Amino acid sequence: MRRRLAQLLVALAVAAIAMIAVSIGPPRHGTPLWPGARYTREDRDRALRRGLDFIYHSIARNPADFSDYGHDLLLAFYNIAVTSADPELSRAAWNMGHESALEFRRVFRTVSADEDVYGIQALILGDDMATRLGVPDPRLHAEICQAAARLSVYDHLLFDPRKEPPPADLPELCKKCGRQNARGATVCERCGTPLKMRDRYDIYQDALIATYNAGRAGISLGASYGDVLRWLPALRPYPPRRPGNDDHYYAGIYAATHVCYTWNRYSQFRLSPDCFPQEFAYLKANLPEAIRDQDPETMGEYLDSLRAFGLTLSDPLIRTGFDYLLSVQNPDGSWDDPTSKDVYARYHPTWTAIDGLRDYRWKVVMPCPAY
Repeated sequence: MRRRLAQLLVALAVAAIAMIAVSIGPPRHGTPLWPGARYTREDRDRALRRGLDFIYHSIARNPADFSDYGHDLLLAFYNIAVTSADPELSRAAWNMGHESALEFRRVFRTVSADEDVYGIQALILGDDMATRLGVPDPRLHAEICQAAARLSVYDHLLFDPRKEPPPADLPELCKKCGRQNARGATVCERCGTPLKMRDRYDIYQDALIATYNAGRAGISLGASYGDVLRWLPALRPYPPRRPGNDDHYYAGIYAATHVCYTWNRYSQFRLSPDCFPQEFAYLKANLPEAIRDQDPETMGEYLDSLRAFGLTLSDPLIRTGFDYLLSVQNPDGSWDDPTSKDVYARYHPTWTAIDGLRDYRWKVVMPCPAY
C-alpha cells in the first residue's frame, strides 16, 4: 500500500511539473524540443556548447585543476566526442580532448615510485583516454602495467570479487589518523576513534569503474569487470529514500547509473529494460527526487541512463528533466553551485548535465549480461 501511494505521489509530481512547462507556452524562435516546450533545440544546443566551453576553459586549461582531474576530463571529452549525434559538439569535444591529451602527456611522463592505488588508477584512465584521443605513449603504458601488477586485488578494489560480493563490514579510513583498519573493526586499532563502515554500493560502483577502465586499457587489477558485474543481483533491491539515509540512497542511485554506463560502454550502445528491470524501474521512480533536491548532477545521470533504455522526449519524465536542467544553468555555462571551491563539484555536474541533454548516435542494443 505504501509503495502504491509513493508511486502515485511521484506520478502526480511529474505530471504537475510537465503541466507547468506546457502552460508556459511555445518558444518564440527556433524549433521546440517538443510541442509546447518552453525551450527550443537551439536553446539546448547553446546550453551544451556553453557547458563544454566551461569545462575546457575554466577547468581543463587551469594547470592545477588539470593536474588533479586531467584523467577524468579526458574521459569527458572523449565520451562526448565519440557518442554525440551533433557533429559540431562532437568535433569541439574531440579538439578539446586532443589538446588536453597533449597536456596530459606533458604533465604525466612517468609513474612515481610511491604512487598510491588511486594515482595508479587515475593514470590507467588518463593514459588510455590520451591514447584514444590520438596521443599514445607506449613507454608510460608499460610502466603503468607494471605498477598495477605490483598491487593486489584487495589494494585495487578493497575486496576480491572472484570470491565474494562487495562487503558491508569494511571500515572507512580513520578520520583521526588515516589508518585503514581490518574488516569488521568498529574502532581504530591505532587511536581508538570510532569507525564508520563504507557503503557497499560505493564499493561496488568504484569496482565497476576501476575494472571497466582497466579492462578497456588491457590492464589487470587481479579481477575482471565480469567478476564485479556478476554480483549485481546481490545489490538488489536498491535502497529507498528515507529520512536520514541520503548517503546510502545516493550510493544506490550512482551504483545503478554506473551499471548502465559500464555495460553500454559509456553511451555507445542502447540498453534493454529487460536486461536491467530493477535498475530501470529504480531510476524512473526516483528522477523527481533530483528536482526536489535541486540536484542537476544526478538529474543528468538519470536522463542519460533512462534515454539509453529507450525513453525519449515524448516521455513526460524526460521532458521534466530537460526542462529542469535548461532552467538552472549558470551564467558561466556550468551547472550546480557556482560558488563551490571543489573543482570536481564544478565540472562533474556540468558534464552530467551535458550528457543528460545531448543527442546520441546510439549503436545496437547491448545483449543482456550473463551473471
